[in-house]
Amino acid sequence: MLQEQHPATITGPASEAEIAYAIEQLESTKTALHDAVRGLSEAQLTARPDPARWSVAECVEHIVLVEGGIFGRLQHTMQKEENPAKRAEIQVSDLYLTKALRSRKTGVPAPDPFVPTGRFGNTTAALAAFDAQRNTIIDYVKSAPGNWRTHYFTHMVFGTLDGYQTLLLFAGHCERHRKQIDEIKAAPGFLQ
Repeated sequence: MLQEQHPATITGPASEAEIAYAIEQLESTKTALHDAVRGLSEAQLTARPDPARWSVAECVEHIVLVEGGIFGRLQHTMQKEENPAKRAEIQVSDLYLTKALRSRKTGVPAPDPFVPTGRFGNTTAALAAFDAQRNTIIDYVKSAPGNWRTHYFTHMVFGTLDGYQTLLLFAGHCERHRKQIDEIKAAPGFLQ
């Protein structure tokens, strides 16, 4: 469930429907990532269509790194006192955020901590780390106390997001890179 209205006008906690939607998006993007890499050989996983672009394996590693970093910050912010006044700082709606994240029209360079370096050893290990981390996030969403709409995260591109929007960020970012994987697989010269 995506709110289209200006974020400063949203009042009240995230609804049960919103939380159910966030969980569904987290689960469906997890499945889609697995589907995108299923059956690829090690050579296909590590092939770069262009020296300036990431491989499939590097996309998976990046997703894991970003989600781990953001999840730690989300847990920290959810433990703080609610701050409804900070809501006025949010400049993007749920719908805008989701559309912007999933679009491949513009790129954003990854900050150094989130640039893939092969730290998992292989894609199987990176996917296992992704699954464990994503399952932890989903379990946290199901059990976390507090109002997702009155706890905040600061994103380098979108600025202030509320906790619910941060859940949408996980799913949207994963989908963005799943689409990147499809682009890599469709590139001329991709190993068949």
